[in-house]
Amino acid sequence: MDTQAQPNTDTSTAQGHTILIADDEPHIRLLVGNKLRKAGHHVLEASNGQDALALAQEHRPSLIVTDYEMPVMSGFQMSQRLSEDDATAEIPIIMLTARGHKLSVAEIAKTGIRLVMDKPFSPRQLLDHVQEQLH
Repeated sequence: MDTQAQPNTDTSTAQGHTILIADDEPHIRLLVGNKLRKAGHHVLEASNGQDALALAQEHRPSLIVTDYEMPVMSGFQMSQRLSEDDATAEIPIIMLTARGHKLSVAEIAKTGIRLVMDKPFSPRQLLDHVQEQLH
Protein backbone atom coordinates (compact mmCIF):
# COMPACT_ATOMS: atom_id res chain seq x y z
CA MET A 1 0.00 0.00 0.00
CA ASP A 2 1.38 3.39 -0.98
CA THR A 3 0.91 6.02 1.73
CA GLN A 4 2.04 9.59 1.85
CA ALA A 5 2.58 11.69 4.92
CA GLN A 6 -0.03 14.41 5.25
CA PRO A 7 1.02 17.87 6.39
CA ASN A 8 0.02 18.65 9.95
CA THR A 9 -2.55 21.44 9.76
CA ASP A 10 -3.58 21.18 13.43
CA THR A 11 -2.44 24.41 15.07
CA SER A 12 -3.18 23.30 18.59
CA THR A 13 -0.20 22.45 20.75
CA ALA A 14 0.16 20.34 23.87
CA GLN A 15 -0.39 23.55 25.83
CA GLY A 16 -3.18 25.00 23.71
CA HIS A 17 -3.80 26.65 20.38
CA THR A 18 -1.59 28.90 18.28
CA ILE A 19 -3.03 32.41 18.27
CA LEU A 20 -1.77 35.33 16.21
CA ILE A 21 -1.98 38.81 17.71
CA ALA A 22 -1.68 41.74 15.29
CA ASP A 23 -1.58 45.24 16.75
CA ASP A 24 0.74 48.19 16.19
CA GLU A 25 0.58 49.11 19.88
CA PRO A 26 3.24 47.10 21.79
CA HIS A 27 1.37 47.36 25.09
CA ILE A 28 -1.74 45.76 23.55
CA ARG A 29 0.34 42.88 22.15
CA LEU A 30 1.98 42.46 25.56
CA LEU A 31 -1.31 42.55 27.46
CA VAL A 32 -3.16 40.18 25.14
CA GLY A 33 -0.14 37.92 24.66
CA ASN A 34 0.40 37.51 28.40
CA LYS A 35 -3.28 36.70 28.96
CA LEU A 36 -3.27 34.08 26.19
CA ARG A 37 0.04 32.54 27.30
CA LYS A 38 -1.23 32.24 30.87
CA ALA A 39 -4.24 30.39 29.44
CA GLY A 40 -1.82 27.92 27.82
CA HIS A 41 -1.77 29.15 24.23
CA HIS A 42 1.21 29.63 21.90
CA VAL A 43 1.29 33.25 20.70
CA LEU A 44 2.62 34.76 17.47
CA GLU A 45 2.86 38.55 17.21
CA ALA A 46 2.87 41.09 14.38
CA SER A 47 2.90 44.89 14.47
CA ASN A 48 1.17 45.43 11.12
CA GLY A 49 -1.26 43.70 8.81
CA GLN A 50 1.32 42.73 6.20
CA ASP A 51 3.49 40.87 8.73
CA ALA A 52 0.38 39.29 10.25
CA LEU A 53 -0.73 38.08 6.82
CA ALA A 54 2.64 36.43 6.24
CA LEU A 55 2.61 34.78 9.69
CA ALA A 56 -0.95 33.54 9.19
CA GLN A 57 -0.10 32.05 5.80
CA GLU A 58 3.01 30.36 7.19
CA HIS A 59 1.68 29.10 10.54
CA ARG A 60 -2.11 28.87 10.00
CA PRO A 61 -3.03 29.82 13.56
CA SER A 62 -6.18 28.55 15.23
CA LEU A 63 -7.38 32.13 15.71
CA ILE A 64 -6.30 35.73 15.03
CA VAL A 65 -6.82 38.73 17.30
CA THR A 66 -6.17 41.87 15.27
CA ASP A 67 -6.47 45.61 15.50
CA TYR A 68 -8.49 47.29 12.78
CA GLU A 69 -6.17 50.22 12.11
CA MET A 70 -2.48 49.39 11.62
CA PRO A 71 0.33 50.64 9.37
CA VAL A 72 1.25 49.05 6.03
CA MET A 73 -1.97 46.98 5.86
CA SER A 74 -5.01 47.31 8.10
CA GLY A 75 -6.43 44.41 10.07
CA PHE A 76 -9.51 44.55 7.89
CA GLN A 77 -7.45 44.35 4.67
CA MET A 78 -5.51 41.44 6.14
CA SER A 79 -8.81 39.72 6.99
CA GLN A 80 -10.00 40.19 3.43
CA ARG A 81 -6.77 38.72 2.01
CA LEU A 82 -6.95 35.71 4.34
CA SER A 83 -10.56 35.04 3.32
CA GLU A 84 -9.51 34.91 -0.35
CA ASP A 85 -7.06 32.05 0.30
CA ASP A 86 -8.59 28.58 0.79
CA ALA A 87 -5.77 27.66 3.20
CA THR A 88 -6.59 30.54 5.58
CA ALA A 89 -10.22 31.41 4.81
CA GLU A 90 -11.61 29.51 7.79
CA ILE A 91 -9.36 31.05 10.46
CA PRO A 92 -11.65 32.88 12.89
CA ILE A 93 -10.76 36.50 13.57
CA ILE A 94 -11.53 38.76 16.50
CA MET A 95 -11.24 42.40 15.42
CA LEU A 96 -10.33 45.09 17.95
CA THR A 97 -11.43 48.60 17.00
CA ALA A 98 -11.17 52.07 18.44
CA ARG A 99 -14.55 53.53 19.14
CA GLY A 100 -15.93 55.07 16.00
CA HIS A 101 -14.65 52.41 13.59
CA LYS A 102 -17.76 50.51 12.67
CA LEU A 103 -17.85 47.64 10.23
CA SER A 104 -21.01 46.81 8.36
CA VAL A 105 -22.51 43.32 8.37
CA ALA A 106 -21.75 43.14 4.63
CA GLU A 107 -18.07 43.97 5.22
CA ILE A 108 -17.75 41.40 7.99
CA ALA A 109 -19.48 38.72 5.89
CA LYS A 110 -16.67 38.93 3.31
CA THR A 111 -14.04 37.99 5.92
CA GLY A 112 -13.28 35.53 8.69
CA ILE A 113 -14.21 38.14 11.31
CA ARG A 114 -16.37 36.44 13.92
CA LEU A 115 -16.45 39.20 16.52
CA VAL A 116 -15.71 42.93 16.73
CA MET A 117 -14.67 44.33 20.12
CA ASP A 118 -14.27 48.02 20.94
CA LYS A 119 -11.13 49.35 22.59
CA PRO A 120 -10.69 49.68 25.47
CA PHE A 121 -11.60 46.07 26.21
CA SER A 122 -11.45 43.75 29.17
CA PRO A 123 -8.61 41.21 28.78
CA ARG A 124 -10.74 38.67 30.70
CA GLN A 125 -13.66 39.21 28.32
CA LEU A 126 -11.33 38.89 25.32
CA LEU A 127 -10.01 35.58 26.68
CA ASP A 128 -13.60 34.36 27.14
CA HIS A 129 -14.36 35.24 23.50
CA VAL A 130 -11.16 33.52 22.34
CA GLN A 131 -12.16 30.35 24.18
CA GLU A 132 -15.67 30.51 22.65
CA GLN A 133 -14.24 30.82 19.13
CA LEU A 134 -11.87 27.89 19.66
CA HIS A 135 -14.63 25.52 20.75
